Amino acid sequence: MYKNKINIDWLDIVVDVNHDPTKLSKGLTIYLDENHDFSKAQKSYSPKCIESKNKHVLKVKSINDKLRISGNFYKWLHGQNITGCNSVIDLGLDVVTKFIEMGLVEPTDDQLDMIKKGQYRIYQIHVKQDITFDNKQLALNYLDQLKTGGYYPHKPKTIYQNGVYFGQSSKRWVLGYYHKGKEIDQQRTKKDIVNPELKALADVTIRAEIKIYPNQLKDWDLMFAWQWSDIDNLDMFFKRHLNKLKLPNFNNVIKLSKITNSADRKFYNCLLNGDIDLLYGRSTIHRKRVKFMQDYNINIDNINNKKPKGDVCKN
Repeated sequence: MYKNKINIDWLDIVVDVNHDPTKLSKGLTIYLDENHDFSKAQKSYSPKCIESKNKHVLKVKSINDKLRISGNFYKWLHGQNITGCNSVIDLGLDVVTKFIEMGLVEPTDDQLDMIKKGQYRIYQIHVKQDITFDNKQLALNYLDQLKTGGYYPHKPKTIYQNGVYFGQSSKRWVLGYYHKGKEIDQQRTKKDIVNPELKALADVTIRAEIKIYPNQLKDWDLMFAWQWSDIDNLDMFFKRHLNKLKLPNFNNVIKLSKITNSADRKFYNCLLNGDIDLLYGRSTIHRKRVKFMQDYNINIDNINNKKPKGDVCKN
């Protein structure tokens, strides 16, 4: 198992850049007061989706002569996000540069200089860390163990077929884990540009992703792009938060990958979760003790997990 450095996956930013609001909107809404006074009318441009050559989209909205841009910047630029970029400023600049090429914006030199310096606001950001394994089955086994044995303090767990999320309803930040290869298989209609080498990498990858919302960005002093310039410090900062996740023993996951019999896998998962005394009789446990030692060289007496409060064996 190898834990990569963090990358930036998704952004919602507001940049000061000259543009024609009518080009970057689907319409205009005018708000009048109760006296229908047009001199005091307020207007709001509707957001518009900008499609790249690889068919991915970013949503843009003109607000008070500034431009709000949201979406998966890296995927919009490159057609996939199996690989990534660790620089918020580079992503913002690359998108604005592409918008210039598309004739959508006309920034001044001063505006471009501000973007290059990261002098713009972030309203939402997704930070990802990829965990790579020696093979696909080991990655899937690890995700299974996260589902059954993973715990993050003060963040309730929500389990899906291809992932597990901690604090999903939080308005501050959410932590999720999912198998990147399966995500690609489930989203073929989105036409990600994935060659065989990238797909092979995705198949052995579990992605950890932190979605961070405005209030938490403010508390962490990460509201502006320039505050994301020290990449090494940010890598350590987010890994400290990721390390608070209580993970299952990875040695047990490696052992689980060797167990091909479905009944034995179910027994072993329940053993890891502390459920065997509830779900198996003494004779069955004794029989499994002998079988596991003979077939897998695993001494189940060395695995003495206490039953986590509120957990249930779901295999």
